[in-house]
Formats: sequence, structure tokens, C-alpha cells
Amino acid sequence: MDDNEKKDSDQGPKDIFTEDHHWGAKRICRVGGVILLCFLCILGIYFYAMDRVDLHGEVTLQVPKNATGRDIADELERKGVIRSSTIFRIYARILGNEKDLQSGTYHLKQGQTVMQALKEMHTGRTESVMVTVPEGYTVRQIAEILKKSGIAGADNFEETAASYGPLKFQYGPVAVPIKAEGFLYADTYDIPREFDAKQICDLMYKRTDTVLTPEIRKQAEAKKLTLHDLMTLASMVEREARFKEDQVPIASVMLKRLEIGMPLQIDATIQYALGSQKEELTIADTKIDSPYNTYIHNGLPPGPIGAPGLDAIEAVLAAEPGEYLYYVAQADGHHVFTKSYEEHQAETESIYGQQ
Repeated sequence: MDDNEKKDSDQGPKDIFTEDHHWGAKRICRVGGVILLCFLCILGIYFYAMDRVDLHGEVTLQVPKNATGRDIADELERKGVIRSSTIFRIYARILGNEKDLQSGTYHLKQGQTVMQALKEMHTGRTESVMVTVPEGYTVRQIAEILKKSGIAGADNFEETAASYGPLKFQYGPVAVPIKAEGFLYADTYDIPREFDAKQICDLMYKRTDTVLTPEIRKQAEAKKLTLHDLMTLASMVEREARFKEDQVPIASVMLKRLEIGMPLQIDATIQYALGSQKEELTIADTKIDSPYNTYIHNGLPPGPIGAPGLDAIEAVLAAEPGEYLYYVAQADGHHVFTKSYEEHQAETESIYGQQ
């Protein structure tokens, strides 16, 4: 064996040993890293799942039918029931409970662990009633629906609604007898039987505030309408038009009359002033002393005369002052639009006969 061969044979075993040593060290580091990562994950999950939010109140959670697991988890975190919506969803998925979360109304304590919240979401639903408020209904009519549904807050709903006005856009230039009129959105609600009047108003008003999107608010501003004006006009359109296709033309007549300073002469405002629905208004009715009498007072009434739907709101935003100044309802509820009083009289006599 020469010197070169000897050197090669001496270096071989040393290189193999060195590689084995480095590989073993790397493996130990990797295993240690995995263990540390698992420990941190377990610690994190424990912290979020077992640690509580430092809140001790109670909240009501409304879960709509189309709510996703993410929606529910995010709302639980926002209301301070749990610390982490992410961990809630992980636990719900691991336990197979995510699809079992049901819509409804829940009364929950704040500062719960994720496990406690999951359990309450399966057992904490309160008895509730599905209540449908038709578009155009007044506070008085809404109160009657609530009474028939057996909801606790129905008895003093009108009284509460009269002074209910949480945001500035509910206020017009003059005082109104019922501040909430027109701002309690007409929709279907899942209302707990034990809700008081203010909770009902909060629920319905929140829907109105949601419906009045930033885009709608921008459109109203562009038309130089306050939100109060918009809802007032929409409420009259809602009560006057039986069919959707008549809403924009009726809104156009109203805007035209406002533009030229002509009284609106809206029968629905007289009905509201009377406090009850009459089959047919008389000449005497159109002369009653009320700020809601748009036959004798120019401009808009003091406020909305009912709860307008989204179609009526959008109709006002879409309408422009047009050439028509009058309209009259036919027997089927559709309206005929005319430009002059003479045309209007002719159409009225054609539909109803000589007045």
C-alpha cells in the first residue's frame, strides 16, 4: 500500500462518521422543533379555548338562517362571548358541530371558553316568534301584530316608539308625535317572546340602518334629499302605490309638485292624520287641521307615515320631476297619470263616474 492509498483509507471512515454525526444532530433539531411547535400550538389553543374574555355581561345574539359558521364565530368574538373566532371554528370542525349551529335568538354570557360557547349554542336558544311586518305599516299597526304574537313588549310598544330616536337622521325640521315612525323596517323577524319594547325597536331599527347602505345615502345626497326626506317620500309612495311599477311614476309626481311649490295632496297622509283607514275620504277630511294634511300644507309632512320597503326607497331615488302632475287609481289598483287638472278630472269621471 502506497502513501496515497493509506491517506484515502484513513480519511474514509472519518468522513462517514462526520456525516452520520451531522445527520443525527439535524434530526434531533427537527424533532425538537416539531415538539416545540406542538407545545406552542397546544399552549395557544389552551389559552384561547380555556382562557376567558374579561367581560361579565350578557348579550343577545341573532343568528339568521343564512349565517355561516364563520359569521357566527365572528359575532361571538365581536360581542365578547369568546376570545377567538378562529379557535371556535377549529373546535366546532374537530367536534363535528359546525353544521349543527342553528339560526335563532340566543342569550349568552360574555367571557366564556370556546367549549362553553359551543355547548350554549346548542342548548341556549330562546323561544321566539316569527313576526312579519308588511311594508307601509305604521307603529300602531306593528303594535297590533306584536300583541297577536304574544311578545312581552307589545303592551307599551307604541309608547316606547313615540320617544325612540337613536340617530340624527330620524329628525326632520319639526317635531313628530312618533319618532320611530317609518324607521322600523318592514321585514320578517325572529323575535324572542320575552323581548321588551326597546329591544324590538332596536332590532327593527338596526335593519333600517343596514338597508340604508352607503350607496343609498350617496344617492340621496346627490338628489339633495336628507335621509329623513327620503324615508318620508318613500313612505308616501309605499302607501299610495299598490303595484311596484307605479312607484317611480308616483314618486315623480311628488317630486314635480315639490319642485313647483304645489301641495302634494296625498290621500295617504290624510288617512294617517285621521288615525284609521277609511274606505273613502270626504271633502271634510281633506280640510282637517293637521300638519300631515298635505292638501292644505305645502311641502313634505313632518315625517314618514309608515314603514317603506326597499322598492319604495329606490323608486324615490330613481324618480325625477316629470311632466305629470296628477294620478288616479283604477279599480284594479293601477294608476292613470295626467298632466293637467282637466285631464285628471276626465279620467276620474271615466273611472268612478260623475263626482
